[in-house]
Amino acid sequence: MLQLESHIIARLRERLPGHVHVLSAADLAGVAEGSQPTPAVHVVYQGYRVIESRPDGRAARLQQTWLVVVAVRNVRDASAGSAARSDAGLLADGVIAALMGWKLDAVNKPLKLTNAPAAGFRAGFLYVPLAFEAETDVRSA
Repeated sequence: MLQLESHIIARLRERLPGHVHVLSAADLAGVAEGSQPTPAVHVVYQGYRVIESRPDGRAARLQQTWLVVVAVRNVRDASAGSAARSDAGLLADGVIAALMGWKLDAVNKPLKLTNAPAAGFRAGFLYVPLAFEAETDVRSA
């Protein structure tokens, strides 16, 4: 079920500028906010919902949600946050261009942009989550 993570990370590393860190949730475990690398995108599995399940229970179609959180730090104009918003906006545009409508072999349909949690701003750091849905099939042996 979680095989998409490595594909999403590889796609972002291929499409985003080389100075952008592309990190999994495991990469971020135990990293304090002040020492996290920026600019970065964090790829985080957000869960799934069952779209359809076969009557015998041996197969199902799932809709997975993956968050790609744009993380930037810019203390110029820290009180208003305009510099950080500008940086995050450019990086978010790159993420959207790389993932929206992208069709992986492991999914039934192209990735689709969907509703995401609110952005967060603290001490020059700005986090902008972008959510993508992927439809997959699972089967028992």
